[in-house]
Amino acid sequence: MSKVIVISEKGKLVGTLVPPKTPPVDPRGPSSTVIAGRGQKLHEIEIKDAELFHSRGKIDELTKLVKKQLKLK
Repeated sequence: MSKVIVISEKGKLVGTLVPPKTPPVDPRGPSSTVIAGRGQKLHEIEIKDAELFHSRGKIDELTKLVKKQLKLK
């Protein structure tokens, strides 16, 4: 299972982030994440093999899985 970070607003999907599984080479190096804005909600969900959805053809499948799991529009 892979962790997926999801941002929603008013019941609609705004964006997703699949964080890399491998740790950074330098632990003191820069890192990033997403932050929900005003009126938005941040969710962390688990999806099987989420990294495999990174290709353009499969991103719609990831979107459908996220919307179904969180019951979003």
